[in-house]
Amino acid sequence: MREIFKQFFKGGLPLVLALLVLLPAASRAEVRRVLIIPFEMHSEKDLSFLRKGITAMLSSRLTDMGNVVVIDQTAAADIIRDLSTPLTREAAAAAGRKAGADYVAYGSLTVFGDSISTDARFVEAETSTGLVTFNETGQSQGDVIGHINRFAAEVNTRVFGRTAEGAVSAAPSPAAVPDNPPDPDQANPEKKIWSGGGGGMRLRATNPDTDEADAKLWRSRRFPMNVEGLGLGDVDGDGDIEVVFVSEHQAAIYRFKDETFLKVAEIELTPRLVCLGVDVADINGNGRAEIFIIARSENYYSHSYVLEWDGAAFQTVYDAPYWYFRVGWNPRTNKRTLYGQKGGARNVVDGPVYALAWVNGSYEPQDKILMPDGASVFGFAHGDLTGDGVANTMAFIKGDQLQLVSIGRQDEWTSADSYGGKYTWLITPEEFKKGQRLNATHVDPLPDKLFFVPQRILLTDFDRDGRNEVLVVKNEDSTRGIMSRIRSYREGRFENLAWDNVGMRAVWRTRKFSGYISDYNLGDFDNDGQDEMVFAVVKKIGDSMTGEAKSYLVSWDPYQQDPQKNAP
Repeated sequence: MREIFKQFFKGGLPLVLALLVLLPAASRAEVRRVLIIPFEMHSEKDLSFLRKGITAMLSSRLTDMGNVVVIDQTAAADIIRDLSTPLTREAAAAAGRKAGADYVAYGSLTVFGDSISTDARFVEAETSTGLVTFNETGQSQGDVIGHINRFAAEVNTRVFGRTAEGAVSAAPSPAAVPDNPPDPDQANPEKKIWSGGGGGMRLRATNPDTDEADAKLWRSRRFPMNVEGLGLGDVDGDGDIEVVFVSEHQAAIYRFKDETFLKVAEIELTPRLVCLGVDVADINGNGRAEIFIIARSENYYSHSYVLEWDGAAFQTVYDAPYWYFRVGWNPRTNKRTLYGQKGGARNVVDGPVYALAWVNGSYEPQDKILMPDGASVFGFAHGDLTGDGVANTMAFIKGDQLQLVSIGRQDEWTSADSYGGKYTWLITPEEFKKGQRLNATHVDPLPDKLFFVPQRILLTDFDRDGRNEVLVVKNEDSTRGIMSRIRSYREGRFENLAWDNVGMRAVWRTRKFSGYISDYNLGDFDNDGQDEMVFAVVKKIGDSMTGEAKSYLVSWDPYQQDPQKNAP
């Protein structure tokens, strides 16, 4: 036995000592470093004390001895001081790399009226990838403590793989349903603001001449994105409806249940494509609704694709270069139908609109849809609107006018007013190439006229009288169409139109909403068995000049309208 120990100390001890020396170095290599950039404060009051408090709270909650360290603010003072506002994700990541950080936490605090909003981001410094996006609102400065606790807990869980008291688990998989009653602190704080004692804020919906009927209204918190489109459907096949809303490069999936608006997932969309809109429907019949991303390439070729939940993640299951998609409700079949139209090199949209069906693993063109001249797949509704049992088509034509066409009789009706109104525009690939050539010599390389993507048109029977109506948005352009390439929307409303044997008349309209209504849809938003109207309001267009975008969702029940009250 003594000989064994002698041999160990003779040959093995140096090895052990070497390992003991190397182990701390290995541990140090695994320690992840976080740079916390002090939050931006948007308030009339001096909230510098709260700014320092947020930094201190995040530092203590993210620090994990031997695993995660927070870079001392003094050491990074020069780097932080040089940052401009509003801070972009790329600028924050660059500051992190300069400070030798692996990750960067940053955000802003906004006080508006009696409520306070916390927006926080956690990004990977090396790749500028957003790992955690957090947004919550409250009714006092004290609510910020809860916001920071939940943000830090979400970072600890999703990024560092650890949980702590008060932690928010990673974005639940769509199949996950909480076993316990929802925590009141996790409920949407703005619901308290807008719902009051349960009566709800009222949305005035009237006929063109009276002001009598109303409906309940729910509003979400604000999201730091320009919402380009939204759709509703059961994306995971569990029987609950989710709402999917998108910006140009991101998709968010939420579920409203038990009075709580829960995040299901956030998806970074294909970087080389620009998202124009989204639709959700189970077209392939497998029990899980597909997410149809309507997109274009960077050089303006049409290129849509389809996401679907595979039990673990949302995967691209179908790629459709040269196609634009749109899902529309078919009252005759009581099902959603997928429609498609191709884009061309010389035309933004080229050729007919088709109803598509899932055949042998592909969305194949079936019936050709009758369309007015100048219409596109983006903004139309197909079904019996005149009550004679024959399918009609209502569509946006040039100038944002509405036109109703029928087989045999063609142009049935054209609106005198403009409807819809959208900021999103397209040009042809050839116009893009020409603009690239002119870019070096021309201040303005864009063509004189842009193709502004039409809003969707919804076809349904709101008053349940057996006859279909259409619901359209009417965003008010403050430029009044004087400039062909510039639009400015400050408010919008909805109108419900019905056929009266002469033309389409407004049965009722909502009051005006401040902001730009970017998209809307019908579905069982709150999972109560009844459809609601859901729409997105963009309060602030985000770009390099104006800063971060701000949008929110609104839900209300147009089926509550009393046709007797609203009859003109």
